[in-house]
Amino acid sequence: VGGALGSVGGGDDNGGATLGGLELNFRSKGGGFPHGTLETILDTLEGKAPKRREGDPYFYPKEYRGAANAALSVSSFVLPKYQLGQFTGPNFMSVINVPVLCRAAPALGFSSELSISDKSVMSGRPSLLNGYGLFPVQAYITALIVGGVVLALPPFRWLLRGRLKTYSCGGDPSGKVFLDARGTSANGGPSATARCVFPGDPGIYATGLFAAAVANALHEATAPGSKHPMPLAGFNSPLAALHGCREGLLVDHLRAAGCTIKVEVGEEGKVREVDAAKLRSKL
Repeated sequence: VGGALGSVGGGDDNGGATLGGLELNFRSKGGGFPHGTLETILDTLEGKAPKRREGDPYFYPKEYRGAANAALSVSSFVLPKYQLGQFTGPNFMSVINVPVLCRAAPALGFSSELSISDKSVMSGRPSLLNGYGLFPVQAYITALIVGGVVLALPPFRWLLRGRLKTYSCGGDPSGKVFLDARGTSANGGPSATARCVFPGDPGIYATGLFAAAVANALHEATAPGSKHPMPLAGFNSPLAALHGCREGLLVDHLRAAGCTIKVEVGEEGKVREVDAAKLRSKL
């Protein structure tokens, strides 16, 4: 989406637009809670999660802490929000997604003033009957609050720990992950929208697909005889590591794995489709 905004007006060299806001709507079909996710939640509630130590580096530059803190604030995270034509609710994976986005942002030339809204869609097609998604979102938030209260009770956590010894989530290969993303320019001008469909459930199969696509992209980028720039060295997110390699590297491997990615740019009342593999971000 950011790359699509950069392509408006011909890209960076001709005054391409600057990404000012990013809205993400996630929806999934199939799947369940992976074993490791439940263990992480319990460890966090019981204070067993790793603690930051003095001197530990942040995963993303300090200039983007304001953007991350705003995106993960209680009001932004918990409360319903109307975006992309429907009401949305909390996305618990935003605690992972937002830092990854902030890590990739400087590598892609995005401003530290960027605003991020990472939410979940709880309904199918928005309609008057479901309050354009508001009623399912309210039920979801209520369930999260009740679940949080129950998890705060030590006896329930002990019971859940015992169940986890024999619990296994096999995933759902027939599941899907849907992502609608919209980027708006900082000056309120053009906007870009991406609609993506990823095969498999979000917990197991889609995650494995992403890992395989990144591994294949990394293999191609570092293959002997490659004439393209090498990936960024060090501990980086895939976007940050691969953005300087050949045009469309990661997008090509995602599509080869079965992903659908469609990007449209709107400017001055006109909408045009652009190739996601040929954007400024070089993803």
